[in-house]
Amino acid sequence: MQLLPGSGEPFERLVALLAEGRYRAAGIDAPFALPERHMPPGGHAALLADLAAMPPADDRPFPRGAALMEYARRRAALASPKPARETERMHGATRSTLWNGARPGAPFAAACLALLARAGRPVWPWKDAQGMLVEVFPAAQLRAWGLPSTNYASPEDRKVRAQIVAYLEETRRLFIAPAERKQMLASADALDAVIAAFGARAAANRTLLHAKPDNWRIEGAIAVHA
Repeated sequence: MQLLPGSGEPFERLVALLAEGRYRAAGIDAPFALPERHMPPGGHAALLADLAAMPPADDRPFPRGAALMEYARRRAALASPKPARETERMHGATRSTLWNGARPGAPFAAACLALLARAGRPVWPWKDAQGMLVEVFPAAQLRAWGLPSTNYASPEDRKVRAQIVAYLEETRRLFIAPAERKQMLASADALDAVIAAFGARAAANRTLLHAKPDNWRIEGAIAVHA
């Protein structure tokens, strides 16, 4: 994100890039909705409108996690400390949209929802169209491929990242230029960005490994490539 062209904060540059819609689908590794009991009556469109109306925090261009927690609690009390959507339970996601303690997911979700609202692009699975944004989860994608899905982020995990990169090149027939390979071996974030594209591709090409959950119209879905 920090290397995107243009001026302004990285978040603003990412909004501008996504808003152009010059892609079939873009995968984003972050929650796109709240658990059903905390969603507004107007559904996902209303959620994004409500997030767009929230003032940003004083130190970031989107609301704090605490603001999202307050929004959710106005609709229902938390059923557990870390409530999960059905799609997150399906894919074994450990992140929780409404957890604001240690390693919180709520700030992450607030940032993503603000991004979706401001980019103004179609959001899958509610709408399948050119230039849509798709929720992905690299750990679930790696598990689907039978690859290590944890403990590949630290510097000493380079061999694990190399195993994943080799799979992408040899089994998925992905051409990776030397400079990009170097980045992926050095950083799990760079590797996750590439893996995220497969979930977006699965949604665009209808090559999903799993059917969408029954309540996808309310809570959305995570896309995993077959």
